[in-house]
Amino acid sequence: MKKSGDVIEIRCKRPNCNRMLLKYCVSVENLSLYMECFELKCDKCKRVLRPKIYTEDMLIEKSEN
Repeated sequence: MKKSGDVIEIRCKRPNCNRMLLKYCVSVENLSLYMECFELKCDKCKRVLRPKIYTEDMLIEKSEN
């Protein structure tokens, strides 16, 4: 279980890339994160992520470790 102050790293999942795109600091409250018109672009492989409606719990569930 993640605690307040823990950091979630969002990385590119393409093979042979694994570049870090974003660090998110956990606040333990179930916050709705407004990510409309927000893009994460990998400079190495040119992949673009467009997260839409996420909550902090969704990020914690999908995180590894």
